[in-house]
Amino acid sequence: MSRLGQSWLALLLTTLYACSTTSQAPAPGDANNKTSALSQANQFAREGLLREAVDAYKKLIAKDPENMVARRNLGIVLLKAGDPKGAIINLELAIKNFEQNFETNFFLAEAYRAEDKYAEAIYRYKKSLKIKPDETRALKSLAWSYFKIRFYSEAINIATRLQKKAPNDEQALMIFARTQIKLKRENEAITTLKRGLDRASAISKPYFESVIAEAYAAQGKRQAALEMWQQALKTQPLLAGALMGVGRVLLESGKDKEAVEYLERAVRVKPKMTEGHYWLARSLQNSNPERALRYYNAFKKNSANDPEFVELVQDARKRAASLQKIARAETNSLR
Repeated sequence: MSRLGQSWLALLLTTLYACSTTSQAPAPGDANNKTSALSQANQFAREGLLREAVDAYKKLIAKDPENMVARRNLGIVLLKAGDPKGAIINLELAIKNFEQNFETNFFLAEAYRAEDKYAEAIYRYKKSLKIKPDETRALKSLAWSYFKIRFYSEAINIATRLQKKAPNDEQALMIFARTQIKLKRENEAITTLKRGLDRASAISKPYFESVIAEAYAAQGKRQAALEMWQQALKTQPLLAGALMGVGRVLLESGKDKEAVEYLERAVRVKPKMTEGHYWLARSLQNSNPERALRYYNAFKKNSANDPEFVELVQDARKRAASLQKIARAETNSLR
């Protein structure tokens, strides 16, 4: 699921236009200059000239640090430009003046989510939904945030609400199905996904296929999962989840060398996919123990406090300790 979604830019433009018509009243002598500067910065943003927009907002804020409209718009543009930390700094300052504004709460939540700060994101999504209770984008992001923190009961509640509000929304359908899988309701998930697959866009089909494969894998249907993941990769060869899925099946089938190829690609495409580090380490354990140890350590570091990976973390510790013991023994034998 995309962190910002394809409709982001359209919402951004509407938001910036609204801001430009509701700016704070400047000092009498500066009124025209400040209004013109804000309008110019907004125009840069609307035209997709993000660097120019950021510079323009920053210059305006340097002259008028209390201009919360400029800070708000700067935060939104920084998020679009791939700087969620900068977005959070500015939107947190601006939110005091826009506490009852949907877009400000929503984009601050998006910035938090981009930084994996899900508790803060959930708080702001819920605030935005108090203002617009049926806003589909916020509902999807809230459901996904609950999913990411393993609060599946609440995720399914929001996803069910989404299904009623937007029954044909592809992202909403996949969030609903993935939550069903986590709740051990794989057959329901497969039914949901196949219904969506029949009418999915060409871009979305491989994502549906990959999640169907996850459901098959959860049921222990290894071959069915493999075939579905391979089908997804024909259309979308850089789909990290499908790459990891194929790698896992190959590894479990004793085909370590082939597994390495898929798992390396998965980790390369999505470095934050911590589970991929574990499976890549497993696939490298016999052929390249040194690299395997690095990936085990990376997995342990990033997943130590994740309740979903308790068993894998314990296994990674045992395997890493075994590799370290072998490495020490080899070192001693050379002395």
